[in-house]
Amino acid sequence: MAANPIVMNGWYIGAWSDEVSRTLMQRWIANRPVCFYRLSDGSVNAIEDRCPHRRYPLSLGRLEDDVITCNYHGYQIDGSGTCVGVAEQPDVPKASVHRFPVVERYGIVWIWPGDPEQANPDDIPDVSWLTDENWTHVHGVVPLKARQVLLVENLLDLTHETFLHPSSIGNAAVASTPIDVTSEGNKVSFIRHMIGIEAPPFYRSSMGVTTDIDRWQDGDFYAPGIFILNIRIAPTGTEEPEGFHMKVIYGMTPATDTETHDFFALGRDYKIDDAELSAFQLKQQLAVMKEDVDALEIQEVMVATDPGMLESSIRSDVAGIRGRRLLERMAKAEAAAAAPARPRAAVAGA
Repeated sequence: MAANPIVMNGWYIGAWSDEVSRTLMQRWIANRPVCFYRLSDGSVNAIEDRCPHRRYPLSLGRLEDDVITCNYHGYQIDGSGTCVGVAEQPDVPKASVHRFPVVERYGIVWIWPGDPEQANPDDIPDVSWLTDENWTHVHGVVPLKARQVLLVENLLDLTHETFLHPSSIGNAAVASTPIDVTSEGNKVSFIRHMIGIEAPPFYRSSMGVTTDIDRWQDGDFYAPGIFILNIRIAPTGTEEPEGFHMKVIYGMTPATDTETHDFFALGRDYKIDDAELSAFQLKQQLAVMKEDVDALEIQEVMVATDPGMLESSIRSDVAGIRGRRLLERMAKAEAAAAAPARPRAAVAGA
């Protein structure tokens, strides 16, 4: 694996809504420092976190009304990113910082780090279950010191559950059951339906099932950074829509070339008022993610120190490889569009 693509033109999770307040917050997104905060009308704002004067982080400044005063030399930056004054100086420099397109929807602050002209809110994936009164969920964010594409491949090949998570969500049935993979546009999907299998420990504890189960894993990767997994657990032979349903969203947001924000939300449509179950599921989710983080951070070291290795692949890698190649194509297309046009060579005798 030599490529390490970061796609700029796409919606990423920048923050959970409950993370953003009138307190200035820095978060790196796709190699760019972003200052998140709420304007006085309650809306979320996101601007480049570098003062146009000497690049000091604006997130270390003071927010009064809707103007940030830089704590280094007093530049004053309004919500549009424009300098509107300098403390103790009458004239106003012509200076500004980039303002990122943001959309607050489903309890998520979505951010577009690329060309603002291409940002279409209609392209944000539907995760309305996060605000559906018939569902409940737990959510958070986990730092990952590894490149984003490794997490993409991890989630698109859940075969690893058998080996990495045997005490929680994995067992032999995951690796032994093949997946069906489809691709369309900037989306890669897979289906794995395990029929008549033993329930893994997490589902026995979470749902109280004691018999063999049918377990469905239907996953969708919306490039460049959103993965949604639809899960169904039911006693074997139980017809849909009966059974227990869970949904998981992962926001795989690149921070830098080798660091990723691993946003997550785990939802369910059963026992939605059970606070004890929610606490248990959050603890289990974080434990599973810790196992993934440990593995991916080790993998990052191995990849970084031997980027040209020719990897071996098997059938279960199909979705992951398609996800990786999709990111590579998107990043290459962006680079080609941004490259200056080469002058045409003169034709002899013209």
